[in-house]
Amino acid sequence: MKTDKKIRLGHFGLAVTAVLGTTLACLAAAQSDLPELKQNDPVTDYLNAIDVAESELSAYSVELSDLYLGLGKSHFTNHEYERARQAFQRGMQIERVNYGLNSLSQTPYLMSIAETESYLGNWDKSQEALENLYLINTQAYGENDPRMLPVLDELLDWYLGTYSERPANGGYQNLLISEKLGTRIYNILEQSDDLSDPEVPQLYRKLSHLHYFIADHIRQYGEPAESGFSFNAGTTTNSENTTSRMHYRRGKEALQKVVESLEQQPDVSPVEQANAIAELGDWFLVFGQRMSAYDAYKMAYEFLQEKEQPEQTLESFFAEPKIINFTELSSEHGADENSKDDDKDLEIAVTISEGGVPEDIEVLNPPEDFDKKARKKILKDIRGKRFRPKLVDGQAISSGIIYPYSSNKIQG
Repeated sequence: MKTDKKIRLGHFGLAVTAVLGTTLACLAAAQSDLPELKQNDPVTDYLNAIDVAESELSAYSVELSDLYLGLGKSHFTNHEYERARQAFQRGMQIERVNYGLNSLSQTPYLMSIAETESYLGNWDKSQEALENLYLINTQAYGENDPRMLPVLDELLDWYLGTYSERPANGGYQNLLISEKLGTRIYNILEQSDDLSDPEVPQLYRKLSHLHYFIADHIRQYGEPAESGFSFNAGTTTNSENTTSRMHYRRGKEALQKVVESLEQQPDVSPVEQANAIAELGDWFLVFGQRMSAYDAYKMAYEFLQEKEQPEQTLESFFAEPKIINFTELSSEHGADENSKDDDKDLEIAVTISEGGVPEDIEVLNPPEDFDKKARKKILKDIRGKRFRPKLVDGQAISSGIIYPYSSNKIQG
């Protein structure tokens, strides 16, 4: 079982807890000896509450679906995935009985089922649940309605978030589905043509990350001749046309939209706008377009000058190299591998060239069991990264940094 994977079924935790408490309170009026909640055994608490609800209300009462969702989450937390799936399916069945086969209220159950099936290794079942989720939303809104954006965004997050948990072929399937979801998002954004919407910059930014994912996968593994699957958002991508160059272009266009959209946002700081321009430079750099990257970096620097930003801001914006990470999925932009945390216990001295390439790599505090194999692994990992270089007066220069690194990456 996967015990170290991040659990992503927390969307409804507080709501379910509140519903459980409300349900028990309501049922208490009908039966005075209801079981008391035990903080150390939520599974038992949910099972007792379900028994009471079924006996006092009915086997398909609306209160039961949320209780089954909570029960499934509790089983999931305990790594009891078969039981979790059964609970989620029962809750979804109750939703369908009460609100119809195509009810949007099934959303949390379908997402939870997809997650649980992935833990069981049933990726086709995960895809089936997510396709159902897509279909009930298109039936409610239509494929090109802006109200589809949140569900498309959530589905895109899921497929990109589980990419690394699959082997190369399975990961590529995730990316092909993600590309179709991204195309839907792009078409809706272009159709609505509202760059002033505060959600738009992050959506376009995510689309650029998607195209980096695909281009990087093709770079590492090549492109399979047969994908062997389809997704209801459209036909699969023609392999002859799916090239790194095409994804470079589409990602660049998405980042240009980020810049354009931020220009129309009322409460966006000049630093955030400059960072969007610099991100475009990052994109050029990772695809080997160094002169275009330097032009974008210089443009970002000059933009801050034009906005009469304090000298301290100008100096600090490009004060040291910053890792370029187009696989960051967090909605809070700016979280990157340069952030120091308790996990990153090694210090690596690295020189970052004006082209963003790491050179002269040295481990400053190697552990006692550090050997050639570990050193080789670190060198390979860091050499595969690219950095936004340090700029002085808008010009890229070579500079040294101390790069925090987790020793967990070299174990195993």
